[in-house]
Amino acid sequence: MKLREIGIVLRNMVFGGNLDSLLVLNHPRSAAQYVAESRFLYRCIFPNGNLPQKPVWEFLGADQVPVVLYADAANEWFRSVASYGVDLISMCMICQIVKPKVVLEIGTFHGAGALHWAGNAPDAEVYTLDLPLTKGPSLEVTLIDREHVKSHAETTRMIFEGKPEASRIHCLFGDTASFDFSPFFGKVDLLFIDGAHSYDYVRNDTLRTSACCKPGTVVCWHDYGRLGVNGVSKWLHELAHKGKEIYRIPGGSLAYMRL
Repeated sequence: MKLREIGIVLRNMVFGGNLDSLLVLNHPRSAAQYVAESRFLYRCIFPNGNLPQKPVWEFLGADQVPVVLYADAANEWFRSVASYGVDLISMCMICQIVKPKVVLEIGTFHGAGALHWAGNAPDAEVYTLDLPLTKGPSLEVTLIDREHVKSHAETTRMIFEGKPEASRIHCLFGDTASFDFSPFFGKVDLLFIDGAHSYDYVRNDTLRTSACCKPGTVVCWHDYGRLGVNGVSKWLHELAHKGKEIYRIPGGSLAYMRL
């Protein structure tokens, strides 16, 4: 762990700690997650300059939004805290409302997201990009990203394999810093950015996929507002300051805008 990452954990301990956190100090990893989530929830309730919060159905103008959830895949999103589940449901709602024909996802991991995007956009072809199993990232990444890269490299079976939706899910492999996105230029209706979470990669992934979008494309970023080692918030605040109308969902870490 780098000194900067240690410093961020200590900062979260100072600002997110309380008497209860003292009870879990003998479990350092859980303690770090606990105080980071405490700070995340604080920022949700007291935004103080963060992105404005708006439910996706309000922004996209929908009254009823049924969603499809896959129990085995949803387990990857429904964790001990509710915010990740809120993110998944909101992303499924976007798929249902927008009805995209082409979805591009940055960050496949085990395929739980891709399965849900395909299931909630039944007319869509879903293209999901991740690093080759034998190659590491070329830009700076975070500690959590390095753990995800290791877990992804050990993947032997995607969650969507064997399901009917698998015929519409296309796995792509490459580093987004050098991947050729030209076949997707002007074709993507829904873009989901959830690859590496360093500032360098989130900025890179946003800028290099921008040509894939067209008027009406919905762009989503995951893990906004999380206070671990995370460059998502920094990059999105820069975009917002440049006049982009970006929202985050209430109580979750999904940020989105429509071009």
